[in-house]
Amino acid sequence: MTSPSVPLARARTDAPAVAGPVRSARARLAPAFGRTLLAVAAGLVAGSFTSFGQTVLDAPFQGLANAVSPWLVVPFAVGATALGRRSAALLGLLACLAQVPGYYVTAALRGFPVGTSWLVVWAVCGVLGGVVLGLAGHSWWRGGDRERGIGAALLAAAWLAEAVVTYAVVLRYPGDAVVFAVVGALVVGVLGVHRRQHLLVLTWLAPALLLASLGFLALHRV
Repeated sequence: MTSPSVPLARARTDAPAVAGPVRSARARLAPAFGRTLLAVAAGLVAGSFTSFGQTVLDAPFQGLANAVSPWLVVPFAVGATALGRRSAALLGLLACLAQVPGYYVTAALRGFPVGTSWLVVWAVCGVLGGVVLGLAGHSWWRGGDRERGIGAALLAAAWLAEAVVTYAVVLRYPGDAVVFAVVGALVVGVLGVHRRQHLLVLTWLAPALLLASLGFLALHRV
């Protein structure tokens, strides 16, 4: 007669083989979920701070709370935390889009009139800017040798193009133009330290600046 303890023992022996992959999957999903929450939270906070900045900052720094380039910093930063390009694009997208409700909800709660005519425009800009700058952040921090310098050049180009196109040419606010140009130069200097990318950032800066300038010109035609 076969002892009933044999299948029980066999079942106990097989149990870790099932639990192992489950624990492994959870271990992989937990950091990804945490980075997703961080991206959304960072976007909401940045959008909220933009509303407060509009009533606190004076010229020539007021443009920092009324411009595109500052909102591109967040997707760039969260994209740098991603392990792969797909997750970098997704995190950048979530962070950039979250800034829109972060700003509009905060402004409404503070009692300021909120116009929705530009809501679609900023959402579209959030999609494009979030994906591109998320990938740029990943490229800056983890990219291979062929793409070194591109990520930092894209972020710097956004600040420099906004300085020239928006504030120097369109709005003619020389003070704001200088502030944005200085920030763009600081982006090159600071981000170039990582993996010694200064020369490569400068190499890619010209084409990146051309693309960013065309983007801002298109935005001002909307």
